[in-house]
Amino acid sequence: MKKILIVTGRLAFDSIQELTSDLKDKIEILKLPISIAAFISSSILLKSLKNMDLSKYEYILCPGLMRGNLSELELGIKVYKGPRYAYDIPTTIKSPEKLSTKKPADIIFLEKEIKELEGITQKKIDDKSFLIGKSDKAVYIGVNSYPIIIAEIVNAPKLSTEKNIEKAKYYASQGADVIDIGAIVGEDNSKKLKLIVESLKNDPILNKIPISIDSLNPAEIESGVEAGADLILSLDKGNMKKLSNLDKDIGVIVLPTNVEEGFMPHDINERIEQLNNNIQTAKQLGFQKIIADPLLEAPINPGLFNSLEAYYSFRKSDSNIPLMFGIGNVIELIDADGVGVNAIFACLAFELKVSVFLTTEYSTKTRGTVNELSHSLKMAFLANKRNMVPKDLPITVLKSKSKNEFIQQIPLDKVKIIEVEKKPEEFFPDTKGFFRIWINHDKAKIFVAHYRNEGLINIAFSGTSAENLGKEILTKKLITSDSHALYLGRELEKAEICLYLGKSYMQDLKFGEY
Repeated sequence: MKKILIVTGRLAFDSIQELTSDLKDKIEILKLPISIAAFISSSILLKSLKNMDLSKYEYILCPGLMRGNLSELELGIKVYKGPRYAYDIPTTIKSPEKLSTKKPADIIFLEKEIKELEGITQKKIDDKSFLIGKSDKAVYIGVNSYPIIIAEIVNAPKLSTEKNIEKAKYYASQGADVIDIGAIVGEDNSKKLKLIVESLKNDPILNKIPISIDSLNPAEIESGVEAGADLILSLDKGNMKKLSNLDKDIGVIVLPTNVEEGFMPHDINERIEQLNNNIQTAKQLGFQKIIADPLLEAPINPGLFNSLEAYYSFRKSDSNIPLMFGIGNVIELIDADGVGVNAIFACLAFELKVSVFLTTEYSTKTRGTVNELSHSLKMAFLANKRNMVPKDLPITVLKSKSKNEFIQQIPLDKVKIIEVEKKPEEFFPDTKGFFRIWINHDKAKIFVAHYRNEGLINIAFSGTSAENLGKEILTKKLITSDSHALYLGRELEKAEICLYLGKSYMQDLKFGEY
């Protein structure tokens, strides 16, 4: 049987040997005379293979970060790009997927999985699901359907029409399936809500995306539905009968409450009983597209586990009605990075058959939540489909931490190591001026303004890459000292990391101090 020839550099050689120790009968590893595998060029590869008998190999696997199109190599044998990271090599060797001469192997695996998920919310899984919306962007909701994301524009009547449209477009681009127009508790903004729904329905980009109206006020709900809303958040004992004349083809979220009388059951059995009663009333009134919301509550007080127990109890007693997680109640009320919270609840959704998520990005700390939830659901879906834990999948939601160690130890026993202690920072103003750096997360850009020393702005730059911004600034000859260049590079890289993480950026403070 022919082997696979894996080509790499000096630094990665030992790691690859260790990672592929159980594949010795299938592979052979060639260490080229270059330190970093990504720097292997076509000419170096051709020179290294020139005197080798390649007929004994099935194909050659090159580093995924190697530049160029490998199909241009004339070696009389197939040459493919492997994964970008060494730890993916065993998966690549064992995978039946067709490799590429242009794309790294791990990218091919990821694209295949993502393609499988395209349009999944528009697919009818079974007769238990129902359709929300009336266009090709309409989504199916059911206990066995892929969970949809409803993204809320909080306090929408306070925002201008332009801002509501901008926010809706942002949510849609991040993975939201339904745009939720959030009302203001204690106010009647029926006319404003109607105008907001109409503006979204008339927008050429948003007009196909389902819209929900988020209010318990019957007048606001009626005006939203009149304007074209496809889903109501929410119905309860207090407002349901007042809305009996609504089109019964519209979707409704049903709560276990009577907010009009200030009733919210905390006992699990009482909550489930009231929820079932309200669902029964909704059915008697003719509503058919019903989603149950047992109400997800904040951790500690009043208690998250208690509400999760209510979800579990409801699902045990009813296997047909879709459930909703109002995950915003958890994300907003815990000072922790939301990406992990989203991942946990995405997995719980498949265990409890929760079909709908309601979330938002109202506070600064929730920036990026919709996208994080969208990716978390993809990861959980693949794990559920493969009947495995959500680990070692092509999709991850790791952002600030790494799953694998990429540091390749370099022997330093024969090299003098200079131990650098903290030194007092000395500041010498640059004769050309100084820089102010900030991030605009709404525009997803880094901004840099150069000031002359008298305090007047000289020129400004914007972009997303610290490297590109730094290089452009250097071409303008705005820096006269190495220490200023080092400072600028450090701050720009910090800004790029903050932009990626959705974190606030503060110039001159060390990362993590704010």
